[in-house]
Amino acid sequence: MKPHDGDLGPRERAILEGFSQMWSKLQALMAAEERVILHDVTPTEVHCIVMIDRLESPNVTALAKALHMTLGGVSKLTRRLLRMKAIERYQREGNRKEVFFRLTPKGEEIKRQHEELHRRRLERDFAVYQAMTEAEKESLLTFVRRYNEHLDRELEKLGKKS
Repeated sequence: MKPHDGDLGPRERAILEGFSQMWSKLQALMAAEERVILHDVTPTEVHCIVMIDRLESPNVTALAKALHMTLGGVSKLTRRLLRMKAIERYQREGNRKEVFFRLTPKGEEIKRQHEELHRRRLERDFAVYQAMTEAEKESLLTFVRRYNEHLDRELEKLGKKS
C-alpha cells in the first residue's frame, strides 16, 4: 500500500511544509539578488553559465544532464544567452558536427558576480550553521544525503539522472 497525504504524521507534514517554504523563500531571495546584480538574468541562466564554465565539453546534451533539463529547454536557454552575448558557440577542429559553448567576457563577468553573491550568501547564512550543534549538523546531513539518493532514484525512473 502506498502512502497518501492523509497517511503523513504531523512531523512529516511539518518537514515537508518547512522545506517547501524554505525553498520558496530561498528561490525568491536568489532570484531578486541575481536580477538586481546580474544584468537581469534568471537563476537558471546563471546556473547554465556556471555549468558552461565547469563542464569539459559543454554542449546541449551535457548541459541538459547537468541542469536536469530537457534538450529543448537547454536549447531555448542557450539561445537567450547567445542573444544577450553571455556565451558563444564553437566547434572543435575535426568535429564540425557538434556545437559547444564557451563564455564571453560578459558571461565571465556574470559568473564572477554570481560567485561574489555566493560568497555573500555564505556570510549571511553562516550564523545559522554556527548556531547548530555538531549532532544537529550530522542529523541534517544524513537526511540530505538520504533525500538526495531518493531523488536520484526518482530521476532515474524518469530517465533524467545527472
